[in-house]
Amino acid sequence: MGPLAPQLMAHLETMDGRDVLPELDGWAGDALLILGTATCGACRRARQVLSVLSVEQLGGPNLRVIDVDAVHAMGLVHDWEIDHLPGLVLVRDGEPWAKVSARLEPGVLAAAIRAVRRGAADPDL
Repeated sequence: MGPLAPQLMAHLETMDGRDVLPELDGWAGDALLILGTATCGACRRARQVLSVLSVEQLGGPNLRVIDVDAVHAMGLVHDWEIDHLPGLVLVRDGEPWAKVSARLEPGVLAAAIRAVRRGAADPDL
């Protein structure tokens, strides 16, 4: 892990999927949900890439990063039309806002997340 990892890891939360929407209800700000499984190699890669990025690299403060167990969140996976794991979804003010799609490389993924947070990408949820 890089030297910036503690800045993001302090904000990384883990939820089993059943409690994520009630938890985000009333949240004023952005949350990046990482929908994945423990056995998914690409999901582990996404967590690894995100662990070297600071919150500032992801567009600044007021961002929660939440690792969600997709096994217990199949309703969200279906409702939000997540067609592959990991599914990266930006939730804004408690509502699903946009999917984030990018190569799992630190600079590329950070730029995609910043673009979605700025509104440079069209919301698709």
